[in-house]
Amino acid sequence: MRLIDPLVPTLAGHFARSIAQVAVMATAFSFSYAFGQPILGPIADAVGKIRTIGTCLALLVLLSIACSFAPNFEALLALRAASGIVAGGIIPIAMAAIGDRATMAQRQITLGRFTVIMIFGQMAGAACSGVIAEYVGWRGVFLMAGGIAGLALLMLTLTMRPRAGAVRRRPTLRGAIASYAAVFSNPRSKLLYALVITEGSLIFGMPPFVAAILQERAGIGPSLAGLVIAGTGIGGLIYGLSTRILVDRIGPARMPIVGGVLMAIGYGLFALPFLPWWSAVPFFVVNGFGFFLMHGTFQAQATELAPEARGSAVSLFACSLFAGHALGPVLMGTALALLGTTGAVSLFAVGIGLLGFAAPRILPMLGAAEAQRPR
Repeated sequence: MRLIDPLVPTLAGHFARSIAQVAVMATAFSFSYAFGQPILGPIADAVGKIRTIGTCLALLVLLSIACSFAPNFEALLALRAASGIVAGGIIPIAMAAIGDRATMAQRQITLGRFTVIMIFGQMAGAACSGVIAEYVGWRGVFLMAGGIAGLALLMLTLTMRPRAGAVRRRPTLRGAIASYAAVFSNPRSKLLYALVITEGSLIFGMPPFVAAILQERAGIGPSLAGLVIAGTGIGGLIYGLSTRILVDRIGPARMPIVGGVLMAIGYGLFALPFLPWWSAVPFFVVNGFGFFLMHGTFQAQATELAPEARGSAVSLFACSLFAGHALGPVLMGTALALLGTTGAVSLFAVGIGLLGFAAPRILPMLGAAEAQRPR
């Protein structure tokens, strides 16, 4: 998911493209990830979540290896877009599988632990891709990704089994429509998905431009830029390891507010051009911790929108997040052109802070979630 971010300047130089053109590669992955979800969710509900994850992992192995042999920019862009589709059948469907296996009282805590593993992968992707690109070449990054996806497929095959007694059926258009009708029969669904699109736009507009901003400010290479971006993952790890305490002490209704404030502080400090480049690492740690405070609450609520069509509900949640993920770099690129680096980053900082305060007011469900906190 985060492989490309530290590589943007490297790929721009290799393919003789602008930074903005290469940053679109992140948008292509996210756009495909988002808009494959309405198909993948009903498929997982019909044929089984474990089987869906396994098939998508197998395809991701092949596409990642193919990326390493891409002869030109257009081929790499197309392969990354295709990778986004199949990657969308892994994390969201795994979240839905957790929803099948954990009670609501324990679900946010269980998803927090899942987040630790997921964020470790994002940290490895951001940090290791920059190092590998610097010493082996960018093609080695995609070979690494294919190998890791292969190991994940092997682990899934050896350790995971479908739930006993789960009902399986042939995927049909009528079944998919019925699943989505169940999701949208809950009036909270539209509100939650709108919040998540906004959240994704404000958070994921930044990463594709971080390497270029740091290169312009301090002349650092992709490996150090990857370290900065990986700070977001460290913040996520802190959240994941302390989820039980956070849910109990702060509560779901207040977690988005605290998260929005922390993200606004992290981005606001990064907007200051006179600070040393390494100061960006703790700023992004704060940003990552704040993001998961907000997003973890949204994520837990998504698993309860439609228990009888949980795969579809969580897939639409991921679709909304990655629609925002795809839109974010476009908005950030426009803001950078109009306002400059400091102005653009500051604007996004204000936006995410306001979103944190607005979320509990837009979603009265957060108050109900407060009552379900484990004691």
